[in-house]
Amino acid sequence: MPRKAKPVRYSQTMDQHVNSADELLQPGDPAPFKEINRNGPTPLLLLCDHASRRVPLALGDLGLEASSFDRHIAYDIGAESVSQRLSTSLDAPLVAAGFSRLVIDLNRPTGHQESIVKEIDATPIPANRDLNETAKRQRISELFKPYHDAVDGALARLWERGTPPAIFSVHSFSPDYGDTPRPWDIGVLWNRDPRIAVPLMDMLKAHGLNVGDNEPYSGQQLAYTIDVHGGATGLANCVIEINQDQVRDAAGIDRWATILEEIMPEILKIQGLHRVERF
Repeated sequence: MPRKAKPVRYSQTMDQHVNSADELLQPGDPAPFKEINRNGPTPLLLLCDHASRRVPLALGDLGLEASSFDRHIAYDIGAESVSQRLSTSLDAPLVAAGFSRLVIDLNRPTGHQESIVKEIDATPIPANRDLNETAKRQRISELFKPYHDAVDGALARLWERGTPPAIFSVHSFSPDYGDTPRPWDIGVLWNRDPRIAVPLMDMLKAHGLNVGDNEPYSGQQLAYTIDVHGGATGLANCVIEINQDQVRDAAGIDRWATILEEIMPEILKIQGLHRVERF
């Protein structure tokens, strides 16, 4: 019989799950999100929606080979490491996903066809087929909702300091899609608010980088997290997508973190960035 979803409880430090027997998350599972530098004072919230490749213990391996979890289908390679470096250097809070996008994608609205994927990049996800509504609600209530509640909480703490915060979300992308190459070093995704995206693209190009403007994805189509927490509330927001081949190792992560550590303080000085404005 499917287990009934119940509200999830967490420890005060939010780094270990406190569960009851009927929940999806069990002893040994981490919390559904991580908070790094929780009280960082810089009015910038860093996000990493696809930080993790972990799967709740109750779901096993989702019916996949172990090698699948080394691929982009499971998580954004290098994104969490770059995000953590920025959190430290900028002294800004970071909220990062605790579980793989293969369980539920935190950057898609619930009910969207890509929220709980049955297949991704020609790879079937056996455990996601024929899910009943109870199983879907479990993933929403125990993984999706706590992550987005954590984002709201982090923004509220920054707001309490008196300055409207900006939102900066870090992702990575595969260098090709099927037979189609993706030549960009980095993509900048944005919807209507240009306050971060436009100057960021200029600064990245000044580094000699091949910069995609809403490439390889469009921020006007697939940017649920920043749209809900940023666009809808009038906070400056932006997503970056780094070519995953350039952040696969420590040297690449250091290179990209260093570039962004140089640029982001200048972005944060832009007049009008820290105010509520709906576009």
